[in-house]
Amino acid sequence: MNKSGKILIAAFNGISALSPTEATSRLARGIRAIDTSIDSSRIAQLPFVDGGSGTIDFLVTNTLGSFLEVEATGASGEEIVVPIGFAGEDGKLAAIEMSRVSGVANMGTGGTTAGVGELIQDALDEGAFSILLGHEEPLACDAGLGAAAALGVKYFDANGAPITSILSADHILKIDRIDISARSFSLLSSRIYIARSKSAINSSASEELLASLAHLSEIIRRDVGVPAPRTQMSASAIEFGLVSLIGAEARDGLHLVIEASGIAEVIERDEFSAFILLAPSIGALNAPELRSILQRIASHVARGAVILTRGSLGENGDRGGSTGAYEIFDRVRVKIFYLQDVQLFQRPIYDDSNIEEVMRDFGMRLDKILPVVMESL
Repeated sequence: MNKSGKILIAAFNGISALSPTEATSRLARGIRAIDTSIDSSRIAQLPFVDGGSGTIDFLVTNTLGSFLEVEATGASGEEIVVPIGFAGEDGKLAAIEMSRVSGVANMGTGGTTAGVGELIQDALDEGAFSILLGHEEPLACDAGLGAAAALGVKYFDANGAPITSILSADHILKIDRIDISARSFSLLSSRIYIARSKSAINSSASEELLASLAHLSEIIRRDVGVPAPRTQMSASAIEFGLVSLIGAEARDGLHLVIEASGIAEVIERDEFSAFILLAPSIGALNAPELRSILQRIASHVARGAVILTRGSLGENGDRGGSTGAYEIFDRVRVKIFYLQDVQLFQRPIYDDSNIEEVMRDFGMRLDKILPVVMESL
């Protein structure tokens, strides 16, 4: 391959037991072990994180940013320590993974998102102008009202008494009036984005929660003067309170995270001579949410390789659906490699194999196939 060019490595979800961030790191280490002349400055990592686990690590690492650990209220009301990531040297963009502070064990579980609001305020106090909220379910089901309350929004019942605890749909139904006059002033000059991950998009709020929000939306329209979102609510419906009460904007998580990382701009500057994609299957390459970024890579990088962790021979020895990759990278010299084709002198991995066996098998196969992949570039 071109000894002076940069290599873009990307990893999808579903790579063995690794997160996309862990998978790109593992791939980068393997490349440097094969060719010691390739240092970290010549490898750019693009894990396809969409607001879920690994979002903070990716943004901070890719932009040479920083972390700040702070205390915040957990979903059950306990005090916990969680990180905020700040992208770049100026720290104007902060990243928060909401599941780290308000995550619960099961969909539909009650609790508070107050910690999300506290983290937003901490980020603003540190000088952040834009805040990216990674949205991965399951989260505490208070429709984001706890987060808004932590930022100064107040709720009252029909008798004018303040409501200080909102943990479920029943508590939401008690709200009769909303006062946003004490809302944090720093919110007015900030931009807040909700990076909706696939787990958020594919979940849905219960009928009970949706019924309580239908009641509350009319109160918000009357007291706040804005329309509240009523459709495409995730299981926790956290978007409801974040959008209507603190002015957040919900967007597709993958594209939002990639935009925030700045790596798309680097791709368009034609700095890469080759790319390596680590994907679970051909089908993953055709995912609608990934197609545009893959086509962007294809239009700016001359050659590449795709390593698939799953896949078997189809009829007549042909790989089922492999033409899908060539449709995406139609102007790029790309080769497809299958980890399952790697011959190992050990017993095979089965569905009931433990995590250590799965990881060891993956690592051995990757190390064995990487020299061939690098040679192809």
